[in-house]
Amino acid sequence: MIFNLEIKFEQLPPNVADDIRTGEIYYSLFDTIIFWVNKKNFFEHANGIPEEVMGGSSISSDGLAIPIYGFIQTVINDLDDIGKEKTIIIYEDQIDKEIVVEASGENVILAIRYCLSNYWYDGESVKESLEIPISSVNTIPITVFKEGMIEGIRTYFESLLQQFPELKKVNKFVELYKKVKK
Repeated sequence: MIFNLEIKFEQLPPNVADDIRTGEIYYSLFDTIIFWVNKKNFFEHANGIPEEVMGGSSISSDGLAIPIYGFIQTVINDLDDIGKEKTIIIYEDQIDKEIVVEASGENVILAIRYCLSNYWYDGESVKESLEIPISSVNTIPITVFKEGMIEGIRTYFESLLQQFPELKKVNKFVELYKKVKK
């Protein structure tokens, strides 16, 4: 199985280094994430989902628009807990979705949940359930999932560094980057 995280640059504020330094980055840096499972876009079936089912924040076949810096921090900080019979919930209060990663044996189950309901997007469709649904595309081996997440974050950080070399002087950024750097 192949799993990759892609972070698409949407709008980068020209003062990204200052925003990270001051903490304003949580509000100014929105990007779109895509999970690639066996080279297929996890979000390919997400177009046309009614707002009353999955809320108003952006989920489509283009991916999930999310405050990216908080997402990255949560993933990096919780990475060691993934697979330890613990459910990881990546939630940003600026959007109405949660990314849920639940351990199941040697795998993780990945789904997007609308915070105000029991509706889940599992890579195939939206389902109403009290528990995370399992589909043919959302069950991923733990090591493959972790490696794909780290590689996606590393690639994103390296792209940021190319555009904003001044980030090498921002301790908060450097600390996160060291955790994913080879």
